[in-house]
Amino acid sequence: MRSHCAAFGLLAVAFVVPPCAPQSSVTTPPETPPGDRSFYVNQPVNHPEALSGVWQTPDGSGGAVGIHLELMTAVSGDADPPIWTPQSWQHLSLSIFQRKGSEIAFGDENYFSDSVRGGSVLLSNGRIQLHFVSTWRDTPSVDLDLLHQADGCWHGRFHRGSFDSVVLLCRPTSGSTIAPSPLIGTWSSGYGGGCIHIFETGPGMFTGWSDALEVPGQIVFGRNIPGPHQLYQDYGDLAKIHLANNGEVSLEFGAYNPMCCSHRFIGKLSTDGSTLLGDFPPGPNQNPHTAIWTKVQSDSCVDPTALQRVQPLACPPDKN
Repeated sequence: MRSHCAAFGLLAVAFVVPPCAPQSSVTTPPETPPGDRSFYVNQPVNHPEALSGVWQTPDGSGGAVGIHLELMTAVSGDADPPIWTPQSWQHLSLSIFQRKGSEIAFGDENYFSDSVRGGSVLLSNGRIQLHFVSTWRDTPSVDLDLLHQADGCWHGRFHRGSFDSVVLLCRPTSGSTIAPSPLIGTWSSGYGGGCIHIFETGPGMFTGWSDALEVPGQIVFGRNIPGPHQLYQDYGDLAKIHLANNGEVSLEFGAYNPMCCSHRFIGKLSTDGSTLLGDFPPGPNQNPHTAIWTKVQSDSCVDPTALQRVQPLACPPDKN
């Protein structure tokens, strides 16, 4: 665990080693306009990992249809001992996709959210509903009515453009009888709240999504920042995972961000399959540094029973 001596957003908390500077809070999202506010804001969430990421099924034409959920939550940064659940629902983004290749490409997705201006996605009592009639030639109409199943899949109507069928959407899988790759699983960076979930979509082909976590007990707030303090978690940001013939693993975080900039890790799997050791090389908005990712036994990178509150570090005096 470590202290934060500077202000950082979610990606910075996850992937950038911070310098020591005057203490402050982590970045706080701006006030949300009423039309963009979630219908479910502040609703308690006990297992956010189960409500984020990708579910898909073959489309019968060599590709796949599916949904991608990205959930943002908040949790108190003041509780002592630190509390991890329940978290407080902030915002849900939903993309509906039909991909032709092994990876989602530009134009394969349509984006919505649980707000009026976001298309009024409804998620209540294990049921996702969305009805969108497009008035643009290049934008397909969409209808969803899916029920969450006991095995974690979603069953019901999926309509996007010319595809309209009753489907069963499940987590990505290779469908192969060959032994699964040791890359499959949930990996923690061990510092800063970095977390990635990796799934195999075919022999040697992978997909995944990352969670950017501000972990209670590991964040120190400056005395000049009045409480109460909120910590923000982002679950399900789509990532790209590639495995080269020489065994080199590439993890690209923020790979589908239309703004800037993705963060790439390059490393290799240990012999026992328990760690990924490598580097974040120099790049836009990325400080080069070594990182170790460790496979965890559940779908969460945080063990609530192990959370402890760190003590603030003494920063050196400002020489300016």
